[in-house]
Amino acid sequence: MTTAAEYMDNAQARTIKKSVLVDSVNTDYWFYPATTADSRKAENVVLVHGYRGDHHGLEAFAGGLTDYNVYAPDIPGFGSSSPLKSEHTLENYVIWFEKFLKAIELKNPIAIGHSFGTLIISAAEAKSSPLKALICINPVAGGITKGVSRFLLNFVKAYYWFAHILPQGAGLAMLKTPLLVDSMSSYTTKSDDKVLRKWIKNQHRLHFNSFANSQVVWESYVASIVNTMAPYVPLVKKPILLIAAELDEITPVSAVIKMSEQMHDASVHEISNCGHLVHYEAAEETIGAMKAFIAKQSK
Repeated sequence: MTTAAEYMDNAQARTIKKSVLVDSVNTDYWFYPATTADSRKAENVVLVHGYRGDHHGLEAFAGGLTDYNVYAPDIPGFGSSSPLKSEHTLENYVIWFEKFLKAIELKNPIAIGHSFGTLIISAAEAKSSPLKALICINPVAGGITKGVSRFLLNFVKAYYWFAHILPQGAGLAMLKTPLLVDSMSSYTTKSDDKVLRKWIKNQHRLHFNSFANSQVVWESYVASIVNTMAPYVPLVKKPILLIAAELDEITPVSAVIKMSEQMHDASVHEISNCGHLVHYEAAEETIGAMKAFIAKQSK
């Protein structure tokens, strides 16, 4: 079995860091050229990471999708990309994404989004149809959040709100405390493998605090919890693969299946014994499902 860490090593061996201005705001992105096919003829794939992450979160996918030219930006305000000049709403992230594709002259790519990234790519497709196909991993399909998950959602909302009204230094200290990062990592990791759990925790420690300021964290968090894919699915006409996880409290499988039934050309792949960190805990299976889906779009 190939681990997420091994896929990431493969990706980093061929990555090229680039930058582009989108509405005078810098966006850093990483290009992973196809290695097992003629890169001039290969499909183009763009990865859109989730909330509080950066491009590293989905880098294992770049390491496994070697037949394709893969582009992976840090979305505005996260990683090393500058924040937007406007509020970090879903609508403004969609505008950024559309202009980012145009800025790097990426026409009709296949988009892969994780969590909040699924909102960005589905809303963009519904608005202007810039994509060939979509792959939504742990898609934000809605559903009822209960018990501990409901409590944590409300607690985190209050915590982020308080952090963003404090002076910047105090607010950042609250947001970057190891206790918060490690607790989030432990809650979302479902594997019993101690080595894997330790590696995932280290990934979160390395990259979960890569954000511009507390305002970005608060605004984008609100965007991530008040929106779902529901308004956009009737407008998405392109093929879409929804990858759901059995133990994902944030996005229940039942909600994903229900949403798929309202879409024009959707298929669902369910991953067992996994939660919201499919890209870390089930990278190999996810890459296999994505390859099969992309191959169908290339015929």
